[in-house]
Amino acid sequence: MTTRRAFLQSAALAAPALLGDVAALPRPKPSNRVTLAVIGCGYQATFDNVKTFLLDPRVQVVMACDPILRARGYGYKAELKAGRAVLKEMVDAFYGNHDCRMESDWRKVVDDPTIDAVLVTTPDHWHAMIGIAAMRKGKHVYGQKPLALGISEGQVMARVARETGVVFQTGSQQRSAGEFRVACEIVRNGYLGELKGCEIKLETNRGGCWGHGYNRERRKPPAYFEPGMWDLWQGPARHWEDNAFIPGIHEPMVWRFNSRTGNGMLADWGAHHFDILQWALGKDDSGPVAIENMTTNLPEDDEVFDFADVFDFDFVYENGFRCHVSNGHMDDPVFKFHNGVLFHGTEGDLLVRRGFIKLPPKLKKWREKKDLKDSDIHLHKSRGPHESDFIDGICLGTPVAAPCAVGHRSATLCHLANICEHLRIKGLRWDPVAERVIGNDAAQKLTVVPHHNGWTLGA
Repeated sequence: MTTRRAFLQSAALAAPALLGDVAALPRPKPSNRVTLAVIGCGYQATFDNVKTFLLDPRVQVVMACDPILRARGYGYKAELKAGRAVLKEMVDAFYGNHDCRMESDWRKVVDDPTIDAVLVTTPDHWHAMIGIAAMRKGKHVYGQKPLALGISEGQVMARVARETGVVFQTGSQQRSAGEFRVACEIVRNGYLGELKGCEIKLETNRGGCWGHGYNRERRKPPAYFEPGMWDLWQGPARHWEDNAFIPGIHEPMVWRFNSRTGNGMLADWGAHHFDILQWALGKDDSGPVAIENMTTNLPEDDEVFDFADVFDFDFVYENGFRCHVSNGHMDDPVFKFHNGVLFHGTEGDLLVRRGFIKLPPKLKKWREKKDLKDSDIHLHKSRGPHESDFIDGICLGTPVAAPCAVGHRSATLCHLANICEHLRIKGLRWDPVAERVIGNDAAQKLTVVPHHNGWTLGA
């Protein structure tokens, strides 16, 4: 177990870079801190989001909730342990006490009046149900991306967020990263000249990755599921025959490779980079009007690994603007990386990815404070990381970088592309105002997420 001293030493080194202005804030009295419960104690929570929340002095992480107590197989090489006990140990080590509580059922968390906010880092099929229930109880929500399993769920989430007025931050953390904000401000304000097009490269890795293999064997659930917990983990997802556990899509992290519980790698990275496309185009409350030229390598009749790992298509906007989406490769001569966003303008090209931005020669000496005019569009600038931007929203009442409605619109692009993939069609037409597919009943039907086993959205 990590010692408090070791954790604090690493946290102290990381805090200035991670938290910016937030790190200097005094720690409020316990009664004034935001009490945060973590629902879904896997890789994303344990090894990413929670560590940043712990460094924010305004937050007290008080509960770890997951149907899994402790299991191996997390991480990109299946090399790590996670679960509610692992997260509790990490939190307790940081605070130097044993106060972090554990819970297996998320419903008890959202019903707990001592919880101010929840971090929802579950598989995709739980995002909407838990997020909506938490908002209805007046809890602020940091909800991981893609926002929901499908378009209908996202529509309800956006409505409930608006009705309840809680703070909701979608986990599209690139909006709190300076390189992406600068890129979008340059594009939005016309410094690339007339915008001619965009290319997006996405990582992909069709099922069976991250150390788990393409195992389609039907088994009984593993021993780390205590009685009743396998059914709770599945929740509204349709059970497999004999309620089977299939390692290739049910072991830690690989749930995203089957459509009953996830959205595939197209959405895993698309939720990030399509979000930047929308931000740069000023389409946070809208979206494209069509998908065209879709090709994939989706195999025939594979109901287990039912997402492609090769795809190529275009988003088309109302003014004719096109964004071409395809797989990234490390040897790409332009991207020189496996993911990123490349904008083409009459004044040159702008390439942005995490930690990197390449401007055209005309803008190489770009200095934001000097070159961005007061009259220009200034996009949301987070004071620190995405998690602390969420806490700013709660404590200061300031807007957050990626509210629920924005997360829904960005995720919609992922879902529309996946609908084309699953129907094996070249494209579809979309009405971003009515949020409906035009002229294809089968595609429109797939915008609605079915719920099983007695679970409903409750909204």
